Amino acid sequence: MSQSTQDPFNKYISVIRDLTSVASEISRVEEIKATAASDRQHHLLDGCIQEEQALLLKLRGLEQHRMQQQKALGWDTFTLKQILKAASPEQRITLSPLFEALEQQLNRLAQARDASERILGVRLHEMEILAMRQQGSSYNSEGNASPAGGKARIRDTYV
Repeated sequence: MSQSTQDPFNKYISVIRDLTSVASEISRVEEIKATAASDRQHHLLDGCIQEEQALLLKLRGLEQHRMQQQKALGWDTFTLKQILKAASPEQRITLSPLFEALEQQLNRLAQARDASERILGVRLHEMEILAMRQQGSSYNSEGNASPAGGKARIRDTYV
C-alpha cells in the first residue's frame, strides 16, 4: 500500500476508533441518566445533559471528519458493509473488528437512549400528575387532564 493511500486510511481508522469511544461515552451518560431518573436523583440530570451535549458536538465533528476521510479513500457514499466489500484484504482485516466494535457501541447507545427516554417519560408523567393534583385538577377515565370544577365524564352519562 502506498504512503498516499496509507495516510488517509490511518486517519480513517483513528476516526472510527474515536467514534466508537464517543459512542461509548454517550452510552455511559445515558445509562447514568436512566439510573438517576429511576432512583429519583434528579439533581444529577443537569450534569448528565451538559456532558451529553458536549459529547454530541464532538460526535458531529468526528462524523464530518469520517465523511472527509471516506471521500479521500473513494468510499464517500458507502455504508460500513459496502466499505468492507470495497476494501483490500489487508484493509478488511483492520476494519472488520473496528466496524464491529463501533456497531456494538451504537447498539448499546440505542438501547441506553431508549431506556433513558422511557424512564424520563415516566418521571415527567408523574410530575405532571403531581402538578395537576396541586392545582386541583384530575385525570378523567381516558387519562386526560381535566381542570378542577369541570364535569367528570361519568357524570355526563348519568345526568
